[in-house]
Amino acid sequence: MTVRFLGQSGYVLKTENTEIIIDPYLSDSVNRIANRPRTLPLPMKPEDISCDAVICTHNHLDHLDPDTVVRINENQFYITTNEGKEELERLGRTNVRALGTGESITVGDFTITAVSAFHTVEAFGLIIETEHKTLYFSGDTLFDERLFEISKYKPDCTFICINGRLGNMNVNEALVTAQKIGAPVNVPNHYDMFESNSEDPEKFTKHIYGGFTMEFNTEYILTAGGFVK
Repeated sequence: MTVRFLGQSGYVLKTENTEIIIDPYLSDSVNRIANRPRTLPLPMKPEDISCDAVICTHNHLDHLDPDTVVRINENQFYITTNEGKEELERLGRTNVRALGTGESITVGDFTITAVSAFHTVEAFGLIIETEHKTLYFSGDTLFDERLFEISKYKPDCTFICINGRLGNMNVNEALVTAQKIGAPVNVPNHYDMFESNSEDPEKFTKHIYGGFTMEFNTEYILTAGGFVK
């Protein structure tokens, strides 16, 4: 399996047979609507997306972006929340599955489970299992001790928000959460897309076992010893 970081909370996960994309923000719509320009270049064009599933963890612009969605093939399959499903249907997308917390779906080589997140709107985190690896994506979430229950999945890697604004954990809260979950590899996210909502990832990676900062738009392989290019 390979993992590519698209910035913010966006990732491409690929096996030999299956590709899924999480929270692709591939426009500058937040600048147009809220005067927050993106600081990273576009890692791909929405028109080039043709994957097995796009997952939108909640209905905020940097996770479910209408300007991105309308440029993706209209038959693309989406996984999202109930609120996200309503927004996607408003945009004319009908191939949509809403997941509730604790529900799972298999997409090719991936088993995807929605897990608790505590955000300002309906949201979920993700447990993704494939090729004997288990990954945890926090999505956007405030600190809550119930996040520690993710440890029962024994993830090989966590991807955790650290920006500390707009309904998300700060670095110290993310560190506590990652320590309680106990994964051998821990990756910060949600810190690099907007200047007004940024954080230094090294404040996380230097203080957690297995801390690792992914380079933007770079493909990695997750091995027993961590990520390698």
